[in-house]
Amino acid sequence: MSSSLIIAFDVGGTQIKAAAVVDGAIVDATVGYYPARSDLPAGDWIAHAANLFGEVLAKAGTDAAVDGFGLAFPGPFDYAAGVSRIRGLGKFEPLYGLLVGRLLQLELQANAAVARRLAPHFRIAFENDAALFGLGESAPGGAAHGARRAICLTIGTGLGSCFLERGQPVRHRADVPGEGWLYDAPYEGGIADDYISRRGVLGLAADMGPAAAGLDVRELAELAEAGDAGARRVFERFGQRLAQILLPHVLPFRPDVIVLGGQISRSAPLFVPSLANGLRPDCPEIRIRVSRSTLAGTLRGIHAWMTSRQD
Repeated sequence: MSSSLIIAFDVGGTQIKAAAVVDGAIVDATVGYYPARSDLPAGDWIAHAANLFGEVLAKAGTDAAVDGFGLAFPGPFDYAAGVSRIRGLGKFEPLYGLLVGRLLQLELQANAAVARRLAPHFRIAFENDAALFGLGESAPGGAAHGARRAICLTIGTGLGSCFLERGQPVRHRADVPGEGWLYDAPYEGGIADDYISRRGVLGLAADMGPAAAGLDVRELAELAEAGDAGARRVFERFGQRLAQILLPHVLPFRPDVIVLGGQISRSAPLFVPSLANGLRPDCPEIRIRVSRSTLAGTLRGIHAWMTSRQD
């Protein structure tokens, strides 16, 4: 059986994380972190992404044809059509309304060295990063593997979410929010994204006064780990808020497990106890797990999704 080679990008506003994935295994030598350059004009950004594709492919250590190029891309984005809908967010503004996938395909084909490596069935596809993270965590070795139902969250600059049943995303059903997205769930006069995110943690820290001035999440976590009572309360309150936001969706969906990923999940020991206390009176059997690597989960998810799709 021939190997399946996918070039996988996890695209953020400031950084692109990329790797080659062969048969679900990340090729360690190809893992790279690159500037996203999300302010470039559209043509320049397409050329930048294509150049990174070629760089990752060159490190893959195989002559196998490339089956696909999968990109976890921030929203709003028309993932099926490959069209960016990002506007007014300070990133990727020049791509708005463009057929990004088609432009990338043309750019790759224009490079003879890359074009000859593309399989006849080669395709480019986009998906929400949280959905891909969930797929990766449902694969063997992932924190959601074997779960009948799971909710996977990525918590960083914003809140990403994915609802899965038997390892497949559930997007349009009465017991899940639309698309499986929680970021816009109403909460305390705003939306969940305002509170379950970096700015949510920093907003809570502002109540600590001068001791927290200028500190970022990692520094606050270090204070909490050192025993600072105010910093510990920040993360306890953060966990309580997350439980309050999740509970209306956990009750109808009844997941076996909640998986936490994203930068803020590195501080999970500080807020998981209060999250669990908020959920378990109504959901005593629920398990809360932390991903071993959000990036690895996302990259594996890209491969799983690309190789399972039937066009």
